[in-house]
Amino acid sequence: MSRILVVDDDSMAVRMIGFILKKTGHECIAASSGAQGVELFKSEKPDLMLLDVEMPGENGFDVLESIRGENGISDANVCLMSGTITDELRERAEKLGAVGFISKPVSADELMKILSRTEI
Repeated sequence: MSRILVVDDDSMAVRMIGFILKKTGHECIAASSGAQGVELFKSEKPDLMLLDVEMPGENGFDVLESIRGENGISDANVCLMSGTITDELRERAEKLGAVGFISKPVSADELMKILSRTEI
């Protein structure tokens, strides 16, 4: 069983992703902001962070950039999520070392592909 941290300000999205993860044998930890997500990542050491791009305050790209600069978590497995995905956003995610970029609402199939790609 792997531990997945879901960082999203939309509580319904967190519940839906958590439901999918639990049904497939994974543990879900949730954070509602980027800052809370980074702190939970440091303390809980999850296998993967699912990070929403469109959040108030720090967006997902800002959070991922700060993670890449942090000792101890700079190599974290992070998958970005967004309701809008463009080639430009996908390129930016790749440059920051995201393991994936999936569309919201998140489907079980897409989520399982990310988990298998990251060997979790």
